Amino acid sequence: MHETASTPPHAHAPAPAPVDVDVDTLDRLPGWQPGELLRETDKTVTISGRWHGRDVVAKQLTSSERHWVKRFTHEVIAYRAFAATPPPWPVPRLHHAGRRVLIIERLPGASPHTDRYPPLLAEHTVTGMIDALTGFAAWRPPPGPLSTPATDWPARIRRYAAAGDLPDDIQQPLLEAVASAPLVFGHGDPLASNALASAGHPLIFIDYEFAGMYPPDADLALLGVWLGRHDPHAEQRCAQLAEADGSLHRYRAMRVLWLAREQRLYQSLFDMVDDREHRQWLDDQSANAITALRRLTGRS
Repeated sequence: MHETASTPPHAHAPAPAPVDVDVDTLDRLPGWQPGELLRETDKTVTISGRWHGRDVVAKQLTSSERHWVKRFTHEVIAYRAFAATPPPWPVPRLHHAGRRVLIIERLPGASPHTDRYPPLLAEHTVTGMIDALTGFAAWRPPPGPLSTPATDWPARIRRYAAAGDLPDDIQQPLLEAVASAPLVFGHGDPLASNALASAGHPLIFIDYEFAGMYPPDADLALLGVWLGRHDPHAEQRCAQLAEADGSLHRYRAMRVLWLAREQRLYQSLFDMVDDREHRQWLDDQSANAITALRRLTGRS
């Protein structure tokens, strides 16, 4: 998924017959020829290779944690939903899925960056990411897990508030903005590492572990958090698009929630790594986001 494919993304030959039994490791999978290691994380290994003569990418789940097993299964469901109801953007064809292994078509492009908070990206890359995310809302997934809310937002708001991650007075504005939103399909994890960019092709998002129904512009709010660390203008662009869509209050609400999540996720890292600058940036951004939502809803 991180290098240019040698064949066009939609030039398909007849698909090979599916494997009848579930195979949990790539080295036991008939028809698989490994290439190079593309990425390794604490939960997966991603490898390029050949599958019955086709250029493919294989993902091997290495974590046994229940959360990541569930996310891996969800991604397989997403690719099957795309096959049943093709969306209006390029998606890789699913060639094989087991309990811990999936093999997909290799699409053109490489990830713009692998950092969660990437350095300043090229303007055309940011535009490509924004365009790709705004296109997701035009697709209606078939009945199933992708057509349901990605999470229980009211429960999350109450949980964050109870843990002291949100001030009490912001709960109601968040509930009003998020719980009443007409949900649209979203990627849910628009990291730069989950994108493929290449000359002559539109930027493509892959890795649909968190795909589902979200409040409008939730993806843009999350992208704005991650890109805004080193590119405040990118966050401003995301907010301006949400305002043009009439969803600025939902964008502001989702920004508050995403920043609260980032603070929670990074707390364990802060305990191990002295990253005071990033901690302070998150704290400042969260305080500013809460203030902006209060002003927008007349509660300042």
